[in-house]
Amino acid sequence: MNMAVDQAWLEHSTIPVLRIYTWDQPTVTLGYAQSLPKLQDALPGWPVVRRWTGGGVVLHQEDYTYSVIVPPADPWSETTALESYRRIHGSLAEALSHNGHPGCRLALQEDVIEAPFCFVAPAVHDVIRGPVKVAGAGQRRGKLGLLHQGSVQQVILKPEFWTQWATRLAKEVLTVDTAPEPVLARATELEQKRYALTEWLAERDDHLPRV
Repeated sequence: MNMAVDQAWLEHSTIPVLRIYTWDQPTVTLGYAQSLPKLQDALPGWPVVRRWTGGGVVLHQEDYTYSVIVPPADPWSETTALESYRRIHGSLAEALSHNGHPGCRLALQEDVIEAPFCFVAPAVHDVIRGPVKVAGAGQRRGKLGLLHQGSVQQVILKPEFWTQWATRLAKEVLTVDTAPEPVLARATELEQKRYALTEWLAERDDHLPRV
């Protein structure tokens, strides 16, 4: 359902959205292009879901999970992948440094490690603190706009952190506790016809109409 809500927001939103959410149990998310059979033996015995975005394996247990959702009419959706990572993670690194986690910075090319598990493998413009990766993300870009799904780990954050970070990203911030009904209705359909399916997890196949 978490993956479905993110996609539904992308389909319906007319303004940028910063969504903060948690998991009701430890969960693994796989990047869109990753092979489950190749990774299966290395995964913990947790529920697994495939994301619509790229990136590596993320273990969601004590992390903070967020999404930046940008509709196609907003100029941010037209930035290159590398530039959007730099903007989002640069702002996040500054917010973390100003909220009790000094030394957070963007990873450079010399910090990059190639591995399927996201948080042992910094990519360019991920957020690191010393040798530790504290924030990574995957993206999907297309006619619907930009979906950036991120995870923050290895830090403790106060609830007000997210509103403070949002004010770094936008001039005006409106806080809501739940998604609008059309988003939730579409998310329920996406959960049933895509994200809950074994076909989606194994082969990226779903039961949605082809357009």
